[in-house]
Amino acid sequence: MARRPVLLPRGRLIAHRGGGAHAPENTLQALAGVPMLGTDWAEVDVRLTGCGTPVLLHDPDLDATTSGRGPLAAVAAADLARMDAALWFGAGAVAEPPATLARALALAARIGLGLNLELKPPAEAGEDAALGLVTAVARAIEAAPLPPGRLVVTSTSAAVVSLATRLLPTLPVGPVLRRPADAAAMAGVIAKADLVVVNARRFGPRAIRALRSRADPPLVLVVYGTDSRRRLRRLIRAGAAAAIVDAPDRILGAPLPTPLLPVWLRRLRNRWRKERG
Repeated sequence: MARRPVLLPRGRLIAHRGGGAHAPENTLQALAGVPMLGTDWAEVDVRLTGCGTPVLLHDPDLDATTSGRGPLAAVAAADLARMDAALWFGAGAVAEPPATLARALALAARIGLGLNLELKPPAEAGEDAALGLVTAVARAIEAAPLPPGRLVVTSTSAAVVSLATRLLPTLPVGPVLRRPADAAAMAGVIAKADLVVVNARRFGPRAIRALRSRADPPLVLVVYGTDSRRRLRRLIRAGAAAAIVDAPDRILGAPLPTPLLPVWLRRLRNRWRKERG
C-alpha cells in the first residue's frame, strides 16, 4: 500500500513534549527553544477542554503542570487564560497560559518546526469522544496548516488513529504502542498506518525488526522512553527511523544546562503544594 511520506527530523531526534528537560513541557516557550536543542521536530500532547478547544497538555488534569486544579475537561478555553503552565518548572521559566493547538501550530510554522501531535482522548472514551477530538484537531490544522511532511498524528487509541486516518487524509498517522501486546491488539490499525511509535523500554531490536517486516513498504518506526545513546544506537541500527527524547542536546553530545531537580519531581511538587493548600 502507498504510505504518506514522513520527513525525518534533523539528527533523527524529536524533542519530547517540546524538550521538557529544559523548559516547561507542552508550552510555547518550550517549542520556541527546540531548534537550540539540535533538532527541528517536537512531540506534544493534545487534549480537549470542556468547550472542545484542543490544547497542549499531557495529563487529563491540570494539577501537575499548571496553576489550575481538576480535570481539563471541566474547564473552558477562556478559563485557561487565567492559569499559568510554566512557573511550576522553576528556573528560567516565564509565566504563560496553557497553549492552544492553534497557537502551537502558528509558532511551528513561523520557526520551521515539525510537530508530532499525540492525541489523548479521555480514559475509556468511546467513539463520540474520539470523533470530537479528531474533528477539533482537524479544524485547527485546516486553519493553520504546516508545510507538507512537517506534521504527523499519533495516539494510543485505536479509535483515534482510525478516525484520524480517515479525517486527515493528507497527514501521516499511526499508533503509539506502549507494550508488545499492543502490536497484536492494534494489528488492523498498524496495517493502515504510516508510522508506528513504540516504547523503547519494551521493544528491543528484535521487536523493531519484526514490526518493520510486517509491512510493505516498511513502516517508519519511532521510539520513545529512553535517553540512552547506546540503546538508541542499537534500535536505530535495527530499523528505528527516529527517537522522541527529553533532551536531544544530550544525545547529540552538546548538553545545555538543565535544572538540578528532575522534571518528574517538579511535577509531583506542584501537585503536593496544591494538596497542602
